[in-house]
Amino acid sequence: MGHQLECTNFDTKGDPADAVPVANRMLATTDHLVMIVGPDGNDIPSVLPLFEAAKIPEMNTVGDPRYDNQTSPFFWRLMPSDSAQAPALAYYPVNKGLTKIADVFTNDLSAQTTIDPFHAKLTSLGGTSTLSLTITPGQASYATEVSKVLASNPQALVGELDARTASTFLTELQQQNGGKMIPFIVTQRATQPDWAPAVGPAIGVVSLTNSVTSVAPALELSGPGYDAFKTSMAAVGANQHQVGNPFVAATYDGVIIFALAMDMAKSLDPSTYVTQIPNVTSAKPGAVVVSTYADAVAALKAGKTIQYIGAAGVTEFNKNNTANRPYAAWSYDPSIKDWKLGDVFPLTASAP
Repeated sequence: MGHQLECTNFDTKGDPADAVPVANRMLATTDHLVMIVGPDGNDIPSVLPLFEAAKIPEMNTVGDPRYDNQTSPFFWRLMPSDSAQAPALAYYPVNKGLTKIADVFTNDLSAQTTIDPFHAKLTSLGGTSTLSLTITPGQASYATEVSKVLASNPQALVGELDARTASTFLTELQQQNGGKMIPFIVTQRATQPDWAPAVGPAIGVVSLTNSVTSVAPALELSGPGYDAFKTSMAAVGANQHQVGNPFVAATYDGVIIFALAMDMAKSLDPSTYVTQIPNVTSAKPGAVVVSTYADAVAALKAGKTIQYIGAAGVTEFNKNNTANRPYAAWSYDPSIKDWKLGDVFPLTASAP
């Protein structure tokens, strides 16, 4: 519609207390605010009510299951809930014949919301929990906790650990286990850029490559939508990790989806265009599949119905405005110093 989209950064520092004044400043000082990207993690509960009161659509990749049944038209989750990741964490080892599982999660919110649905899925698949531990992150040693894990004789370890905690815990696990790692299936936290550079030197790149698997949303690294994303990311100097990250790709798609909703509604008014967001991506009879913003606009101007399938693949929002996507097994590839997509799970793998 002839408008140029501009992005302004507001740093919440990931802290709920800091986030509120930052969000209020953004709402008070930003002219023509049409969409909000983020925040994610621990600060979203404190600021989401502000965004909803202001009636500004917000896109995020937060996993907190408390939003699984939310009904606000201004909340849009571009990635599956942790309640979907948890079953996928159970599906992968059991599907590989590893049925006796110990789990260890840090005591922060994002990790804790995974535990109960993980146990439920593991049990339903015929697996057994040999031990379940919650630990405080950033401790100097986890020798006692590690000994408990090994004493339970698991075939694999499942959990979510930040980079520093994982480095310490897995190093001590390896030492107490005679220098050998047991398979560790970790959440998507491992695919964040700080994790492998910290854990690899701690346990050895060979152990990281052969014994650690991250269960994270799939990202098919091909197709016209992904190719356009890759070209755009190269133009702004993105690194390899960003180009191969499903969360970055989904957020890129989110901005395009919101913009196309404005085009479909012929309005920049958030309360008006928000109703068109699902129509941008949903499958419809006779819809033209488009993979770039330019192609989508051209199709709309030609009077066609569209389905946008972008960098992160199909984005089908459910009735609670969450995009359910398949999960996959990611392994560390030392040749590219990043995570590589492996087996893509069926959508049923992430069902409770």
